[in-house]
Amino acid sequence: MSLQIILALLFDVTLLLTCGYAALKGGRPERVGAAINLIASVVTTALRLMDASYFAPAETITLLIDLAVAGGFYWLGVTTIRFWPVWAAGFAVADLFMSIFGALLPRVPLFAYHTGLGIYAYLALGALSLGTFRLPANAEPYIRNGSRRLWVQHLKETT
Repeated sequence: MSLQIILALLFDVTLLLTCGYAALKGGRPERVGAAINLIASVVTTALRLMDASYFAPAETITLLIDLAVAGGFYWLGVTTIRFWPVWAAGFAVADLFMSIFGALLPRVPLFAYHTGLGIYAYLALGALSLGTFRLPANAEPYIRNGSRRLWVQHLKETT
């Protein structure tokens, strides 16, 4: 079994464990973050299995998926009271830069390029895991929901 297959399987297991943990133990922002990660990973993997050209740096559809992931985490970061989506958005933006620079520097080996992308993907999953872990099991409903509107509404009611 090649190193690339082992790394891909390791990522898939980590992705499923992290997203499952976020879906079961997290609040609304964690479930949305898990969905963003899962959907982007499944769509990207399906594209790459259908056509090997999607492995290339800055391939248009893959770049659009990465842009959607960065936008999704950005949206999550500005609409929730959680801090982990800001980190995940930052890692997604770094992933975008890695893809663009991979296309601009054609002598970079594909293995190095994909390893760099994998590092940022693991860091985004780590942010999701840490955010889920830090959410108390007995959190109030407005905390579990994570909405800034509900949080502001709760502050107005308590003062």
